[in-house]
Amino acid sequence: MLVIIIAAGLRFWQLGDVPPGLYRDEAANGLDALDVIEGRREGESPFYFAANNGREPLYIYLTALFVGAIGQSTESVRLGAAVIGTITTVFLYLLAEVWFNKRVGILSAWVWAITVWPLHLSRIGLRPILLPMMMTITLWVGTLAYRSQREGHSNNWLWLLSGIFYGASFYTYLAVRFTPLLLAAIIVYLVLTKRHKPLWPGILWFALGAFITLIPLILLAIQQPELVAGRLDQVSVLNSEVNGGSVVATLLENIWLALGLFIVKGDTIMRHNPSGRALFDIFMLIPFLIGLIWCFRNWRRPAAATLILWIGIMLGPTILAEDTPHFLRAVGILPAAVMLPALGLSQIWSWSKLPSHLGKVLVIGLSLASLGLTIKDYFVDYGRDEVTGYWFEDAARSLAEEVNEDTTSGIIYIDRRYWDGWPSIRFLVKSFDNISLYRPDDLPPETINQPSVIYAWPHEHLEQTASAIIAPAIVSAEVGDLAQGDLDSEPYPMYIRYNVRDPIDWPNLASFNNAIQLRFAEVTEVGDSQLQVDLYWSTPGLVDNSVTAFVHLTEGEKVVTQSDGIPGAGYWPSQWWRPGMTILDRHILELEDDYSEEKQQIRIGLYDAITFEPLYVIDSNGSPIGETWTLQ
Repeated sequence: MLVIIIAAGLRFWQLGDVPPGLYRDEAANGLDALDVIEGRREGESPFYFAANNGREPLYIYLTALFVGAIGQSTESVRLGAAVIGTITTVFLYLLAEVWFNKRVGILSAWVWAITVWPLHLSRIGLRPILLPMMMTITLWVGTLAYRSQREGHSNNWLWLLSGIFYGASFYTYLAVRFTPLLLAAIIVYLVLTKRHKPLWPGILWFALGAFITLIPLILLAIQQPELVAGRLDQVSVLNSEVNGGSVVATLLENIWLALGLFIVKGDTIMRHNPSGRALFDIFMLIPFLIGLIWCFRNWRRPAAATLILWIGIMLGPTILAEDTPHFLRAVGILPAAVMLPALGLSQIWSWSKLPSHLGKVLVIGLSLASLGLTIKDYFVDYGRDEVTGYWFEDAARSLAEEVNEDTTSGIIYIDRRYWDGWPSIRFLVKSFDNISLYRPDDLPPETINQPSVIYAWPHEHLEQTASAIIAPAIVSAEVGDLAQGDLDSEPYPMYIRYNVRDPIDWPNLASFNNAIQLRFAEVTEVGDSQLQVDLYWSTPGLVDNSVTAFVHLTEGEKVVTQSDGIPGAGYWPSQWWRPGMTILDRHILELEDDYSEEKQQIRIGLYDAITFEPLYVIDSNGSPIGETWTLQ
């Protein structure tokens, strides 16, 4: 029970925030779950989802249960994985106990519970987490049936049940297609060691259960073979773009990399694993090696031989594809892999050459140290790493969350590239009643009235978007979170949020070169270390040159701190200003000491962004009176 509680705690704690964001593959499962809930799959196969390179259906139906129960959220997409990852702890205990003993069962469940790789798969809304559980159940029930047959009891229902679970595993994840090789290898081993008699006739019942469960998928494969084949040809080592012209060299390299994933170097793709982290940490290194050596030395024991065969064959999906070691394609090894350090820990626990109780202390110490390292590596380092947020498209989730908060802000305009390019936005946005999708090229000038909010792509066509806003209005701009795609060398702002609201008839506070007017200014202390200064600019006519605004906090003639920037967070330059339009320009001043209104002054000014020539404050007579205006 303690192991189950810890496993559940690690999987459910901060499920919606670690890892940050909602990756597009997770969101695609959520969108398909919505289609299932709302009955939008008429004419499509219920046994395979063709979108997103093809996906098996079981996780999507599981996701539909949670989305239907708690709504569209990151948590609802990931809850299925957390539940399955926790339940697998129980079945792994049962399998290891029946293969070895109760202590190895508990330790196997513990290693599964605290190891980063299975933990991570239990916290992302993807289907691979289902395969370890289904394989574990299949072999556990199959082992019970085999032993029952060996003891003279004819429990064909156990064989049938094992076959049903095995057939159902083909609805989980693509790597399951290597399991027939594993079952064949186990049968060959039992035949060679003369242990095959208990297989008959139960194996026929097993085959019957599997066949009945697989009938829908078999029919689909016959009718639409290209659908079930998925993207195998894209990632296979037989693809010249993957093997670089040498299949043999690529295979040898992949085998080496796959064998190294246990203790040398794991998956480097940040969505699958803290980059490069091996499956087992330093505290599980020695137990893993002890368990591995024990299995090879005891290969005549069916359980030990099966572990070796299981790992060797289920490494095939990652060896025969690109990006080895790929922690999704290799997921089939996990139940067997975590039993190896469990066997090593069990050996240390009862090692007769160690002083009394020292073995037990070592096992407890190694187990707790591994748990602590997992918490640090996963929840602290990986969960807070900004690169993790980039790879899980956290900025897209932020955009969707802001849209949900903007439901009372009038019409919400969203650049269609977000809707088409980021499934997480389509899934997480909960109401479409006041949303208008647009393409900047097709947006006519002066068509967006206030109040409204615009989510614009910040890297092109912004001027066309700006020209669509009808004056008079107050416009503010906020820069969205940073994003970085797989092929991008640097992070970039994901979006610009323009807020368009009703104008306010403020008197002029100051005029600069008779071209730009400061209409309003507001100062807010943000905590103990920042001062926020909001400036509102307008113009009676068009401005030819780009200007930069600055805010100085001075004490006497000394500038204590300052902020310079193009108004509108850098995304509403003065050339876009039009009469009747007021632009919010926010500046943040970093403070080393407390702000004092009595001793310090806030001075505001403008200068040409290219020539750095100042714009002068003009008095009521039209004469320049200085380069800055002091906020009273």
